Amino acid sequence: MSQHHGIIRKAIALAAAAAALVSLAACGSSTSGSGSTGSSDASALEQVKSAGKIVFATEGTYAPFSYHDSSTNELTGYDVEVAKAIAKEIGVKAEFAEGSFDSLLAGVDAKKYDTVADQISATDERKQKYDFSDAYTYSYGVVVTTKDNPKGVSSFDDVKGLNAAETGTSNWNKTAQEKGATIVQVNDFGQAVEALQSGRADVTLNDGLAVLDYLKQKPDANIKIAAKSEKTPAAQLPFRKGSDDLVKAVNDAIAKLQKDGTLKSISEKYFGEDFSTAD
Repeated sequence: MSQHHGIIRKAIALAAAAAALVSLAACGSSTSGSGSTGSSDASALEQVKSAGKIVFATEGTYAPFSYHDSSTNELTGYDVEVAKAIAKEIGVKAEFAEGSFDSLLAGVDAKKYDTVADQISATDERKQKYDFSDAYTYSYGVVVTTKDNPKGVSSFDDVKGLNAAETGTSNWNKTAQEKGATIVQVNDFGQAVEALQSGRADVTLNDGLAVLDYLKQKPDANIKIAAKSEKTPAAQLPFRKGSDDLVKAVNDAIAKLQKDGTLKSISEKYFGEDFSTAD
């Protein structure tokens, strides 16, 4: 009998241990995709802290913000360095997942990524769907033409009735349409320049920093900045709704990095001047 009872007790103990393991596995299960881990009841910040990382989605093809160094093939750029600095302030690592621009926010929706570091602007439409951090880039929009500027463009209003080369889902596409331009769809700024030079488009609207970098890389390109807007917030980090504590932690990090000069240093490295504040 004692041997029989011993076997029963061992069976009960093994069953209890197995149940405990299942329970622990459930508590530590990850969100779908490669985003930060944590229980469904844990806050966004708690999940990031538990995972020890923030997963940033980025293009990896958008110089000088997110691209691969030609000599090392290492992912680098202004947004990449800012993301790493923010993660370090929070006390976690920055992990990057690359994809096409139109897939980045969709990946946040699917919980594959925690946020996007790719010069995402907080438009009114996006604010309805995401919680945004404070701005970490302040820039200005530009209207680009060929050097001879045959249409005499000197302001954003002058694009009315002209053909504008723009990517499909960018905020510059929307701005061009609001100003009365007809859209010639392209996949990137390089194709927009080709459209200008071939005469398929009269103008292209884009971020001033991206255009300045393009001109730095290709000073002989037959384009120029014909008009630019006031300096405004250009990039913020988007998070899924309900990420209040994570957004606060990120905002605290951005404020500290602005105050101690880290963001200014990163900006000057890539742009030659400080675009991390509105000043």
